[in-house]
Amino acid sequence: MLTNVRNRQREKPWALIDLPPFPAVAMRVLSLVSREDVGMKELTREIQSDPALALQILTIANSVLFGFRTEIKNILQATALLGAERVKAIALTIAMRTYLMESFQIPALLACWRHSLACALVAEDLAMASLIEKDAAYVAGLLHDVGRLALGMIKPVEYANLLASSEGKPVDVLEKEKEMFGMNHCEAGRWLTDAWKLPKIFGQVAALHHHPPGAKFDLVRVVGTACLLADALGFEAVRPHRPRVFKEILQSLPPREQARFHPDPEQLALTVAMKINSLE
Repeated sequence: MLTNVRNRQREKPWALIDLPPFPAVAMRVLSLVSREDVGMKELTREIQSDPALALQILTIANSVLFGFRTEIKNILQATALLGAERVKAIALTIAMRTYLMESFQIPALLACWRHSLACALVAEDLAMASLIEKDAAYVAGLLHDVGRLALGMIKPVEYANLLASSEGKPVDVLEKEKEMFGMNHCEAGRWLTDAWKLPKIFGQVAALHHHPPGAKFDLVRVVGTACLLADALGFEAVRPHRPRVFKEILQSLPPREQARFHPDPEQLALTVAMKINSLE
């Protein structure tokens, strides 16, 4: 009986049946992200096994995103300079971008992707102010809306229309998603991160990033706050009925984070836009 229950839990929900499978390179990247014991040589070997992925990582490593004065010529050098976790985060960004590329022809779905990138970049900065591992925050921010991106791939036009007609609170969007797919993007995100065997925290972020913030300033709250800040900076996936003010969001942070994280919103928006351009 217990085995049957577990099997049903692993079965793909009907809403995600038509989701195209991740390509092999993306699955290898997900496997790397899920492991903390990947050594520099193993990581380099895995990435170099896909020349296209390796080339794209080197292109990003040599971009203004990192600003190295000398050219990074190979993956081993990139891993040594950037760190294994940062290289895995870049590889995941490339894998997701490649997988989602066709849906970017629809502006609303491209906006969803850019919101995810903006959230990841802001979460990275916010994590450093709160003494949380920045690469984990970046990956969590990148994956927080993976359920939304998946729903957009399954029914691109219908989902874009849903987003366009959903100016309001996140809960309104979640309800409309439930009507259309039988599950909302938070539920889809948790299922996908579990199916990909990623660390549980990423599933928690996907499931809870729209929930009211808890007392503890953990990774879930970092990403939830970064999601709001990305919206306030102009990188929203859904236009809110009443946009949150950047300063107002900062004032909701705990005192320590407020003291350490107080960027100028215009400068931060420009920096995020520049970084997104490098990642695209």
